[in-house]
Amino acid sequence: MLNAQQNSKGNFMVVDLAEGILVGSLMPKDNLPALRSGFAGYPANPRWNVIKYRAWKMGRQLRQSLDEGDLVVRSTDFMLVPAQESSATQIGKVKQPSDRFLSTPMVLA
Repeated sequence: MLNAQQNSKGNFMVVDLAEGILVGSLMPKDNLPALRSGFAGYPANPRWNVIKYRAWKMGRQLRQSLDEGDLVVRSTDFMLVPAQESSATQIGKVKQPSDRFLSTPMVLA
């Protein structure tokens, strides 16, 4: 399982959420296990700090959006993308900048 792949743009990483599901993130490496835990459906750890809890919550939201069909796994590179973006690229349309999820990397402040 890929832990994280460092990109040349600084802290942007491609993170392996689950087997065959990747997502772009600016999240620190220390919080990636919490993100994966939330995506996998595990409960939050009561000893986590606020940042790790927010990463866990983001993972839960990503899983929920995937289950509801708002997000899909793109077949070309296994990236988790908005459903509209995936259908637009398959049809040959230009990506919409108004996509809610992951058109830009996730940032936890």
